[in-house]
Amino acid sequence: MVAAGIKSLDGQQAQNQLDHLVRYGLIFRDANEGVVRDSSRYVYSKEPHVRAHRTKIVSHADKPGLAKSIPTKRNPVMRGTVLVKRAADTKRVLKTRKHLDVLYLMANPIIRHSLRVDAEVKSVGEEIRRSLYRENITLHQLPAVNLDAIVHGLNDHRPRVVHFSGHGSASGVAVDEGGVKRVKRGFVTFDILGKAFAATDNPPDVVVLSACNSAGARTALLRSAKAIIVMQDAVSDIAAFAFATKFYGAIASGQSLKSAFEQGLVAVEAVSLNEAATPLLISANGVDTKKLFLA
Repeated sequence: MVAAGIKSLDGQQAQNQLDHLVRYGLIFRDANEGVVRDSSRYVYSKEPHVRAHRTKIVSHADKPGLAKSIPTKRNPVMRGTVLVKRAADTKRVLKTRKHLDVLYLMANPIIRHSLRVDAEVKSVGEEIRRSLYRENITLHQLPAVNLDAIVHGLNDHRPRVVHFSGHGSASGVAVDEGGVKRVKRGFVTFDILGKAFAATDNPPDVVVLSACNSAGARTALLRSAKAIIVMQDAVSDIAAFAFATKFYGAIASGQSLKSAFEQGLVAVEAVSLNEAATPLLISANGVDTKKLFLA
């Protein structure tokens, strides 16, 4: 204020203008933390991007109509004709595609090794809702599952994709047999799981086992599934979270199973480099995952 010749009586007005500039991203505001040795709570600095485009910004400042026509991060502009055409195209395309039901099974019965499966499925749902064919996909969630719950889910929803998120081993997966204060843990072998999937009129096309060391399910699950995704080693929460989110986002955007799997791998590598090769996609004989589109 001293440098700008602003009177002390106008201090509040100056502060209001600084707040306004910060709110709209025209300047930076950071905590003082000793940068300026006075009682100032904040320090302010110039925004280089704004300075680089100062002339253009000033030319639009007094022309609201012109400013609204400029697409920004907060205000992406879409012309009415384009918006209508896109909506019509989407509805037409959806009619040509088969509806996809995804059965998301969750079990977290090992207290000392608790998993964030709830946060994982929440992230998957949000990713699907942001995707191109979101209206063509239904995500059915079954928490704390055991074998009975899995069979009921298969009968009730007839899913084309079944995803299990929980603990596993080389021979099966851990399930939740109930209990509140003392959780009752159960175990379902891959052989039984595969038989359960096959014992329906509409077995799932794809099975995803987001569980440690689940590669042993290959023989049992490929009796009926066209393709399976398993984990070749232990898999961390963060890797499973990243893979599932990007995998289903790609499926919901119309990508092939192969491309969706590869997008999931990229997501894993970005958050946990040493787990980049943990997920494994295996297809049944004669199935080309590059040509397998689920949504």
